[in-house]
Amino acid sequence: MEILIEFLVTFWNLSTSIGFYVFLGLVFVGIVHLYVSEEWIKKHLGKGSQYDALKGALYGIPLPLCSCGVIPLATSLRKKGASKKAVTSFFITTPMTGVDSIIATYGVFGLPMAFIRVLSSLISGVLAGLLVKNEEAVPQEEPESCCSSCGCHGDSEAKPSAFKRAYDYAVYEVFADIAKPMFYGLILATIFMVFVPQSFLYYFNDSLLLTYIVVFLLSLPIYVCSISAIPIAISLLAFGLSPGAAFIFLAAAPATNIITAGIIKNIMGTKTMLIYLISIVTTTTLFAVGIDFLLPISWFEFTDKMIHEDTDITFQVAGALFVIMTLYFSLKGIFQKQSSLG
Repeated sequence: MEILIEFLVTFWNLSTSIGFYVFLGLVFVGIVHLYVSEEWIKKHLGKGSQYDALKGALYGIPLPLCSCGVIPLATSLRKKGASKKAVTSFFITTPMTGVDSIIATYGVFGLPMAFIRVLSSLISGVLAGLLVKNEEAVPQEEPESCCSSCGCHGDSEAKPSAFKRAYDYAVYEVFADIAKPMFYGLILATIFMVFVPQSFLYYFNDSLLLTYIVVFLLSLPIYVCSISAIPIAISLLAFGLSPGAAFIFLAAAPATNIITAGIIKNIMGTKTMLIYLISIVTTTTLFAVGIDFLLPISWFEFTDKMIHEDTDITFQVAGALFVIMTLYFSLKGIFQKQSSLG
């Protein structure tokens, strides 16, 4: 019974730690959606230029798309004739960051970790883009969408207000997509913090290299988006792993899972996939070493502030709403899948 109570308390504290910042991020997600459309991205990345790698990386950083969510957009860019350099760098920075995860990272870990996360993403994307050899893509017509073919958004219908469009996108597309991986991430982080004994840490204390390797291996089979990686990174810090190791999971896990790597291989080729992975691993490792050995440890140390245990009504209400919405969208997806199978 005590273990169950400890589990629920830890889960609740993690939820209140990030819930408010997730919702704050969703506000900016809605704003980005209103002013940065897929058509705008395709227009600016659809033609090659000498700044392909940089442009692809910069356009990808603020977009709130997970590693699977970026796949159709990146594929469309490639079909429209975007260079491999632009698409590769876009493929890296988009899942590694996002306006929602940047805000949440800042709120939970502080400015240094948020800044380094963005900088690592940018350098990884640009590096991979520069190393990839451009090959001309044969532009293809985009498949006609349901809306364009059946007229479900005809001119006769009133256009939704800007607020409703932003709200619907932020809640029913972005949050609905991250709810299940976020829920699983919270469960995994809670299990890690409650059930894994501290003595397990002794195996890693003597070798940061071993720790880095284990964290990279942990990130491969786990599908997490840039924001659902945050609770797991918190648990790694709370458990006693180095800040650099926690950063590796925070920065690399959203982009290095097996699913994403396999799709990149199919779309862009084996060589591009290897460049993609090597760029992320190399850049993230170098930043992890810098965090652990060069920068003040006080910037990254685990503190109680990372897991709110106070009675601040703002965080408590946000945490409760966050748990309710996460459970709703997670269970909704499961029930819809079961009904479709039935």
